[in-house]
Amino acid sequence: MNDLRRAVSNLPLILGLLGVLVIGLVALFGPQLAPGDPQAQRVILFYPDGRFEAPPTPPDELFFLGTDPLGRDQASRLLYGARLTLGATLLGLAGRVVLGLALGILAGWRRGRADIAITWLTNAVAGVPQLMLALLIAVAMREHGFLGFVVALAAVGWAELAQFVRAEVIRIRASAYVDAARATGARGLAILRTHVLRALTPQLAGVLALEAGSVLLLLAELGFIGLFISGGAAYLSDSGGPILPIRDRAPEWGQMLAGARHYAFSHQYVAFIPGVVVVAAVTAFNLLGEGLRAASDPFGPKRLSPRALGVIGRSLGTLALVGVVGYGVVTAGSGEITFSDALRQAREAAARVQPRAELIAGVIRFRASSHALERPEKLNFYFRDPGEKTLLRVGFVDADPNAMEVKRFDAEDELPFESYRPISGTAIAWEAALRAAEERGGRAYRAANNGWITTVALVDEVEDPGPKYAVSYARRIIGSGSITGVRVAIDAATGEMRGQNELADATRRAATALAGPVQLSRASALWRWQPPPAPSGLAAGADRPLGRSYSFVRADLPDDRRIASVSYDASSQSGLPFVSVLSQQVRPPVVSGRVDLVRAFQRVEESGGRELRLAWERSRRAWSADASTAIVDGATLVNIFYIAQDSGERAQFRYDPRSDTVTRP
Repeated sequence: MNDLRRAVSNLPLILGLLGVLVIGLVALFGPQLAPGDPQAQRVILFYPDGRFEAPPTPPDELFFLGTDPLGRDQASRLLYGARLTLGATLLGLAGRVVLGLALGILAGWRRGRADIAITWLTNAVAGVPQLMLALLIAVAMREHGFLGFVVALAAVGWAELAQFVRAEVIRIRASAYVDAARATGARGLAILRTHVLRALTPQLAGVLALEAGSVLLLLAELGFIGLFISGGAAYLSDSGGPILPIRDRAPEWGQMLAGARHYAFSHQYVAFIPGVVVVAAVTAFNLLGEGLRAASDPFGPKRLSPRALGVIGRSLGTLALVGVVGYGVVTAGSGEITFSDALRQAREAAARVQPRAELIAGVIRFRASSHALERPEKLNFYFRDPGEKTLLRVGFVDADPNAMEVKRFDAEDELPFESYRPISGTAIAWEAALRAAEERGGRAYRAANNGWITTVALVDEVEDPGPKYAVSYARRIIGSGSITGVRVAIDAATGEMRGQNELADATRRAATALAGPVQLSRASALWRWQPPPAPSGLAAGADRPLGRSYSFVRADLPDDRRIASVSYDASSQSGLPFVSVLSQQVRPPVVSGRVDLVRAFQRVEESGGRELRLAWERSRRAWSADASTAIVDGATLVNIFYIAQDSGERAQFRYDPRSDTVTRP
């Protein structure tokens, strides 16, 4: 009862325990309590009463803590960020405790040369400003993401802790009960474990609570000066100056304070709200430390019995250990998120922002100037509502699980999303597809080109059904965009190579050239034969077409008269098609249904074309066959003309894709 009465009268202890308990509950259940997605960006905020605002916005009926400059919900970011912030704080504190305890006990117990060396080291480290040292270490270890940031937090502050532990160990070592333990035959480790650590624990508990507040404050200071756990980005002008403030990626309290430098006098709530949260959390830790100090003071009026102090110390230690092991260690070990985990998180984010959205593309992008093939530069997942064209992109910068972006209307990758359908599932990993592409020209392409970009896209095309990994190697040319050099398709279910769907490839290239969705307006192909000794590459006969051409128009702009032509030449050494964009006075009609010119030629061959050309070949007469689409009475047909080169004799066939029949007009 005396312990209970003294504990209740210890107001800092009660308030500190309640504050730390609240912080722990928010860290555990923050994502479930959040009203929305913390990464969802909004260019314009629309309200139920019809009005709209541009972010940042103050607290209102829709966002009760307002939004940040990118339109992200501040309340959701604070609730989600508690877990990341507390995880970094606990891990940084754990690092300080391990170093401080180990070196402090070693110096205080062994004395001699070890004490001199450790004292010199701790004095040197303690003499360096903590913020400066943490800044240097965090910048040096920026490639390690979250783990590097935790090392920066743990690498400072431990020297002061080691000095405190050293002084306490020297005091306890000289006490009478330690001398009595030696007299009874106890040895060094037994005395340390039974007497020194037990006597050190009450004082250490209060110091550690204060150290937790110090780590959290240092984390906030680093965020305030613009050093973030998962990095940030800024919009820059041509001269390299910032146009808009730095935007952080991960929802974390320290990062949210960075807005104070830019919005202190215009939109104070951007940094005021997270600032209040950080101050409240630091105050809770400090109150707990002060309360534990008063409770462990043997001459104070609020002292608690050793048993009560042991219960409190063990409880707080257990909570801290569970937090470190359950979250901190797992997060630190996952500096690079896997594709499957990223896909899971992306689906969860899409379900919060657009519940009906379906996955239509997953992209793993590598760049020569960013980790090369050692680590993805970006993981992007694209979602689309059924029957709509609105895209939702969920991205992970540097494959960092904390650097997530959620954006609408943002097609960062140059892909023809309008030709994709929802992805059902896969059976092989994307790494296998990348290895296969490397063996089929990708490695040679990277060796011969600087500034290459490699993209592994999981897609399911309407024109080529079935999930596949489309692996492309390209190089970026200033003023010309990306020039694709190698493209390989791997079946995502079997891992086997899939043939290039030429029409799908032409659609992709035309969509890039016209900067929007396209529709086919014309398709043509040419077959040719010449008597020996004609070059086989220029006269393959009926075995394969020598050239194919596809023309496209914009699908969403009926008044756009531009035409993108994509031509494939079998004699081309590079194997790449030629893409051109021209304008015509009259916009051509679009082709309806699917068009397969090779199938059309085969059916014509079966319906009299083969006999005709074989007769010409027996008489050593060169011939050509020209197939092209035509719109007749609103229907798409294929006209095929066989022409004898010497006499100009010709024969016309017409193929109807709907009925798979051939006629002679």
